[in-house]
Amino acid sequence: MKNKSVTIKRIILFCVLAVVPLCIAVPILNHAYDAPIFTSEKGVAAAYVLGVFGMFAPSLAAVLTRLITKEGFSDSYLGLNCKGNLRYYLAAVLVKPAEALIAMLLICAVLLKLPLADAFSDEQIGQKVAAVLIQFGTSIILFFPAFGEEWGWRGYLMPKLMQVMNKPAAIVVGGLIWGLWHAPLTVSGHNFGVDYKGSPWLGILFMCVLCILMNAFLTLMTERTKSIYPASFCHMINNNLSPMILLGIFGSESARMKCIEVTQIRLFALMLPPIAVTAIISFCLLLRKK
Repeated sequence: MKNKSVTIKRIILFCVLAVVPLCIAVPILNHAYDAPIFTSEKGVAAAYVLGVFGMFAPSLAAVLTRLITKEGFSDSYLGLNCKGNLRYYLAAVLVKPAEALIAMLLICAVLLKLPLADAFSDEQIGQKVAAVLIQFGTSIILFFPAFGEEWGWRGYLMPKLMQVMNKPAAIVVGGLIWGLWHAPLTVSGHNFGVDYKGSPWLGILFMCVLCILMNAFLTLMTERTKSIYPASFCHMINNNLSPMILLGIFGSESARMKCIEVTQIRLFALMLPPIAVTAIISFCLLLRKK
C-alpha cells in the first residue's frame, strides 16, 4: 500500500511538471503576438520553437521527478533491446504510413467525395515516390522532440500507471492525460486551427480520443521491448507523414484544391478509423501474457 501511495505521488508530481511549461509559455506567446500563436503569421518561428521544445517537457518532468523523489534511473527504458524485438522496430516504421494511406483514401472518398483515382495521380510518379522518401528522411529531424515526449509518457508515466491500475484503465488514463497536455496548444490553433464549429472544446476532445487510441500502440511497443526507441520512431513518423501530406504528394489537383477548402478538424477526424483498428489490436495484445 505504501509503494502504491508513493507511485501515485510520483504520477501527480510528474503530471504537474509536464503541464506547467506549456501553461506558462503559451499564454505569454498568445499575448505577445495578440493572436493564437499557431495562427499568427508573425509568430511562425515562435510557434515552431514552442512546438519543438515543448515536446521535451515530459522528459524533463520525468528527470525532475526521478531526482526529487530520489527514485533513480534503473528502469529508464533507454536500452535499444533489439534482440528478439526487430518486429516492433519494423512496426514502428510501417504502421503509421499504412494508417495515413488508409486515412488518405477515406478523406478522398468520404469527405472530398472524389473517385479514389484522384488520390493517386499518375503524373510524375517517380518524383512523388521520391518526395515520400524525403519525408521519411526528414522525419529523423523530429526524432529528438518525439523522444522528448515518449521518454516522459511511455517511458515514465505509463509504467507508473500500470503499477496502480489495470492495463486498459492505464491506457485510457494515460492517453487522457496526454491529450489534455495538448490543450494549451489546441486552444492556440495547433493541429486544427481555430475556425471550426465547437472550437476549442471539440478540438480538445478530439485530441484526447486520438491520444488514447495512439497510446495503446505506443505502450504496446514500449512494454514489449522495454525500450523507448520504437515509440519514438513511430511518433516522429506520425508527425511528419500525415494523410494530408500524402494527399498533397500523390493526389490530383482537384483533390488538393478541395482539401484546402475543408476545415482541418474534419480532415483529422478521418484519421481515427485506421488508428482505432491499430488500437484495438494493441489492446488485445497487451492483455495477452505472451
